[in-house]
Amino acid sequence: MNTVLLPVKDFKDSKQRLVPALDATARARLAQAMLRDVLSVLTRARAPQRVVVFTAAEEVMELARPFGFDIVFEGSVDGHSAAVNQMVEELSATSSRILSIAADLPRLAPSEIDFAFNAASEPITFIPSRDWTGTNGVLFIPPARIAMEYGQGSFRRHLSKARAAGIRSDVMDLPGIAFDIDTPEDLQAFLADPRKDSETWRYLQQVQ
Repeated sequence: MNTVLLPVKDFKDSKQRLVPALDATARARLAQAMLRDVLSVLTRARAPQRVVVFTAAEEVMELARPFGFDIVFEGSVDGHSAAVNQMVEELSATSSRILSIAADLPRLAPSEIDFAFNAASEPITFIPSRDWTGTNGVLFIPPARIAMEYGQGSFRRHLSKARAAGIRSDVMDLPGIAFDIDTPEDLQAFLADPRKDSETWRYLQQVQ
């Protein structure tokens, strides 16, 4: 079974690096808009057979329920790395492939989700952020997995972890997965070249 894993944290705690550009309410609403975009794209992708939203936030659950995806309650909130590691282990028993992606990808396209599932050939495939420092997506072919450790410089760290574990890995450069909005610079880049059919763009038009 092809499974998409979407860990999502509470909106009110999201996007702290956008503090110079947006207040707390605006940051929370931006996070909601980007999640709606990602959920909408996942409904249109053909390759996934299951989408698992992993969260402790009731407002995230409420937003995700109409899409009909599986919602798993995160009982202990220990950060993004712990969330991915826990769920990849749990999902490996019933998944042929697991694609974990970020929830803040306003340029994500269904074709990228399908391509990631269909083209991955190595046990682990990493999808970097657009500056090639972060890890915005990772596809595991069970039983292969490593302990993910997100944060500054995670892309190279994950490549090193796979190499140290003796697990073959590959890299995919997918622009829609690579583009997240974490910083004021990311925000300006999106505003300069928006995806105008997105919830993210519609929301940002209201706050400009």
